[in-house]
Amino acid sequence: MPESGMSRAESLVTPVVSSPWAIEVHDLTVAYRDKPVLWDIDLSVPPGVLMAIVGPNGAGKTTLIKAILGLIRPVSGDVLVHGRRYSPRSQTIAYVPQRGSVDWDFPTTVFDVALMGTYGRLGWFRRPGAAERHAAAAALARVGLSDYAQRQISQLSGGQQQRVFLARALVQEAAVYLMDEPFQGVDAVTEKAIVDILRELRSQGRTVVVVHHDLATVAEYFDWVMLLNVRKIASGPVGEVFTPAHLQATYGDRYRALRL
Repeated sequence: MPESGMSRAESLVTPVVSSPWAIEVHDLTVAYRDKPVLWDIDLSVPPGVLMAIVGPNGAGKTTLIKAILGLIRPVSGDVLVHGRRYSPRSQTIAYVPQRGSVDWDFPTTVFDVALMGTYGRLGWFRRPGAAERHAAAAALARVGLSDYAQRQISQLSGGQQQRVFLARALVQEAAVYLMDEPFQGVDAVTEKAIVDILRELRSQGRTVVVVHHDLATVAEYFDWVMLLNVRKIASGPVGEVFTPAHLQATYGDRYRALRL
């Protein structure tokens, strides 16, 4: 029965329950040609952390990112973002793909790539206006590419190309950022610039999840980490999880080679 003073219509509305987690992955299994790539993954990521996903080649790191985004259909499992099933229409996640997965010969300018970050909130029938163009220009300034705005993306260095896609993500003003190997193939100056931006996002309360390969910088760059090798080995604060025992369980015999 409805409570006193509550209409029947009000009593039928399901309350929105806020979640303490930015990302929740429950019982996620992904397989390619019947071979499991991710097996029974459970993961909870709190809001406002800068988290690395670490593991050997073939561990399923990129697959996990794509499964969270809905780009890959899992065999089983659920993904929630701030307590809700994720939909690309929600614009709650911004994605920076691996640089190697992008066609850099596509004829478009640096500015136009950054401007693409506004398309999701505009919808199909609205064209970017002055506000969107200003946001794209501001994002390029944040990543140090204002002087390259009208350059073709094929003319950029690897580090500059990585910054362009970071700018596109910044324009989205998302609550969660997923980045697949953003430091791959960049120089030290670009790496520092990207780290500074990721820390800025964290300071704004945004959640940043990064597929990362350099074990030597995990403790320096990140405050949260997930160790993955098809199964989740461990996840949590870096000081608790990033231990020799967990790294040995993640990398096996390869961990000895990494330490030499």
